Amino acid sequence: MRLLTTVLVFTLSGALVTGQAQPGADTLASVPMAVAAELQGALEEWAAVPGHRGVTAAVVLPGGARWTGAAGLAGDDEPMRPEHLIGIASITKTMTGAVILQLVDEGIVRLDDPVGRWLDPIVNVPPAITVRQLLNHTNGLANYTLSTALGDAIAADPARAFTVDELLAFVGPPRFRAGERTEYTNTAFLLLGRIAERATGRTIVDLFHQRLWNPRGLTGVFLPGAEDPPGPVAGALGRTGNVDPLTQVALLSVGQSAFGLYADAGTVAAWGHALFSGDVVSPERQAEMRELVPAAGNIPGESGAGLGIRGYQYFERIQFGHSGGMALGSSLLLFEPASGVTAVVIMNQGQSAAHFALAPQLLAIASGAGGR
Repeated sequence: MRLLTTVLVFTLSGALVTGQAQPGADTLASVPMAVAAELQGALEEWAAVPGHRGVTAAVVLPGGARWTGAAGLAGDDEPMRPEHLIGIASITKTMTGAVILQLVDEGIVRLDDPVGRWLDPIVNVPPAITVRQLLNHTNGLANYTLSTALGDAIAADPARAFTVDELLAFVGPPRFRAGERTEYTNTAFLLLGRIAERATGRTIVDLFHQRLWNPRGLTGVFLPGAEDPPGPVAGALGRTGNVDPLTQVALLSVGQSAFGLYADAGTVAAWGHALFSGDVVSPERQAEMRELVPAAGNIPGESGAGLGIRGYQYFERIQFGHSGGMALGSSLLLFEPASGVTAVVIMNQGQSAAHFALAPQLLAIASGAGGR
């Protein structure tokens, strides 16, 4: 798809930073030095591959010990550092989903509420689709990011800042009747963001801060277009070489509550650790969140879709989390219940499946460490 196309043209060198504590950490402990060296070595090996740009990564062990690392380039001559902010793309959905599940816990929203209870009629959005079907991608809605008209609009005016209403106008006719099967769609999470706003009277970015980030000290994350970055934003590999993502207004604005957030890996790992350890939603919602419908079949290692999350099965073991992919970044968050380890990678390039190999590799290293 044209709006997500990038060209991979660089050979990279690495930069070493290990064992740093991150915001929201349970403790200030770092992982054992030998494990940190092995994790960093995996990043350096990745960065040495021709065509790879830059990567940040983080691990949280079940007791709260943390590691962060980085390798490759954040710009033409700038080494990547763990504090660099990169687009996390659809990992955003875990946060939008968590806000909705908190509202369910509070009795404000019900999982079986129809869209029509909360939102005025929207073209090509059947009002009987439920909140649950939005969360687990069984809604049948067309994916607005697959619209050729949206691609044309971005190409025609790269400086355009799209609103949610403008993006919803690019939603085509439903693909199938809700409940028939699973098919991934960003449209659902635009609608969930809108429902959260309607239910609370607050913007989605305010809800992220109030409900998710501030209570856990998660400072390395922001929504471009709605607020200023809290730290350095890594350059990204675009079609013409290194680009400053903050100048790509149209590309940034199409993500919103579906895939719009930028963050550093340590913050995302702290978030994943909190979400899956039960710190964010009730045990009842946690159980419902992990109930999987059949996978859509478009993601390596995916075993099913939960409520705002995905199931995975690497190494014949169960993991939960979410991946992300967009023009200027790719990412993967994994939490493994058996080991209690959370692993995250974020790369400043799109259209690459490398995150589906590197994150499980780090998880394997760290889960071996978790039992030491």
